[in-house]
Amino acid sequence: MLVLKLWNYMRGYVIVKVEGLALERFINMCIARGIYLWDIKRINYTTLEAKIGIQGFKELRKIVKRAGCRVSIHKKNGYPFWVHKLKKRKMLLVGAFFCFLILVFSSTFIFSIEIIGNEELEKSEIISSLNELGLKPGTNKYLVNLKEIETELLLDVDQIAWVGIEVRGIRAKVEIVEKRLAPDKIDKNTPCNVIAKKNGVIEKVIARNGDAVVEEGDIVTKGDLLINGVVQRENMDEPMFVHSYGEIYAKTYYETTESKNLIEIKKDKTGQKFKKRTFNLGSIELSFNKGDIPYDVYIVEKKSKRPFQWRNIGLPVEIITEDYYEAIQFEERIDEIQAKNHIHKEAINKLLKDIPLDAKILNTQIDFTIQDDILYGKVIIEVLENIAEQKTLQIGED
Repeated sequence: MLVLKLWNYMRGYVIVKVEGLALERFINMCIARGIYLWDIKRINYTTLEAKIGIQGFKELRKIVKRAGCRVSIHKKNGYPFWVHKLKKRKMLLVGAFFCFLILVFSSTFIFSIEIIGNEELEKSEIISSLNELGLKPGTNKYLVNLKEIETELLLDVDQIAWVGIEVRGIRAKVEIVEKRLAPDKIDKNTPCNVIAKKNGVIEKVIARNGDAVVEEGDIVTKGDLLINGVVQRENMDEPMFVHSYGEIYAKTYYETTESKNLIEIKKDKTGQKFKKRTFNLGSIELSFNKGDIPYDVYIVEKKSKRPFQWRNIGLPVEIITEDYYEAIQFEERIDEIQAKNHIHKEAINKLLKDIPLDAKILNTQIDFTIQDDILYGKVIIEVLENIAEQKTLQIGED
């Protein structure tokens, strides 16, 4: 069926209106002469509408009078008619040609830069470095060496461990991996104490050098002294300053509170729809709709289409279609068990990001409360981990 429609469009056809008292005779005479009619619709007793090819329409002249009917063209469709109109508008063709050249030329430039992967680093700092290296909006993508910019960015910004730059159409995508900075190591010849890097309850003390000042069961807070680097003995006239180190295992606690509303506002379509089309050419946005959205409550369905695309090469053209469906709002209560599972999962995932990989999880506790139709979940994870942290000892420190 699709092939037949395409064939009819390429050879051209017209929609004709036939008026007369002998419509059946007219159709029979067309069949007898091999004139093909399709999509025949009876408008009323004396009128019908049908589609016919250009050559078939020319043959109708021979039978119209004999059939006692009158034929008029209602609409012309197809490639031949489209080409004929363009021939009369040569300046339109010239304008379209130059417009196409402009689009092709503009597609060689970078219009926007997307940064992915930065957590500690500010996006503005990365953009500033890229601009200095020659990668910025308005740069011709064929005149920049991406590998060279990647290398220079690694040298310029110490906090970046890896960077990858990819240009897709008119957008440059910059993906970075930040360095995980290890704590500063203290030279073995430098005297130091061992202190607690977080609160906890001591479970095991291994003092490899220096004097332990805590034991199992002690409660310590962040910054408390655990292993003393100042060694004092009865037979020593002066204290000895040593590089203390060791492992201090303690029970630590990570907690967070998550919430979820048990009443959700949902929307249901009424059947009314408002369509909005937007044409983006680079940074230029053109809207084909006038007026505001006629609904107070609506559901939006958005579709984006990029014509003239081939792999990663294409014109900076985007057609966005937004369908706004009128909707009515209603409240729906969420199943409490599902809400609890959701909160538990979110809280655990959040806390696991802060717990060291070498730590051992001992216990997990969660308490739920409901207030004003909001479910609150407090999650506490008990962990066994090494809380020892070295701190340089200042001579003269008590």
